[in-house]
Amino acid sequence: MKVAITAWENRISPVFDSASTLLIAEIENSEVIARAYEPFNPTKASRLAEALKNLGIDILICGAISKILSNVIEFSGITLIPFIGGNVEEVLECYTKDRKIVPEFLLPGCNQRRCQNRSRYHENQNSQKEVGIMPKKDGKGPHGQGAGTGKGAGGCPQGKGSSPQGQGKGMGKGKGQGCGQGQGGNR
Repeated sequence: MKVAITAWENRISPVFDSASTLLIAEIENSEVIARAYEPFNPTKASRLAEALKNLGIDILICGAISKILSNVIEFSGITLIPFIGGNVEEVLECYTKDRKIVPEFLLPGCNQRRCQNRSRYHENQNSQKEVGIMPKKDGKGPHGQGAGTGKGAGGCPQGKGSSPQGQGKGMGKGKGQGCGQGQGGNR
């Protein structure tokens, strides 16, 4: 298996879109058996997947990456592990030894929930997936009206908006966070 890591000196390049060097490591039986640094140009999205495929890359580990380039890479069949930062050798060793690199090497300011939407890899690392649709279509769930049991206690000062107390139309139980007529809900 060949793993590529965007490298800038001894660290992972913070932004894939402006990276210019890949560390390519061939891994067998949890050991790096070969490594090489290769120049590359990620700014040409139309040729990026072809270039990575020609290098035999199976997995790409990188820092922040634009949605367009991440789609190009993932649709080409290469496993993408984005939003990773830190020392290249430490990340490679951790990955080679089959230890999770998320969340230890996750870029600062990029928590798993926020970044998992940008990568299929993070979804596989997380056993808890967010539900984007209501499975029973009964109006109850993360995006439904729920039972209307919210307290509706908004943060409006007296006299601003309507009644700060009322039947909540939020997404679940608890105190609402909104102004007037209890429109808020848990977030």
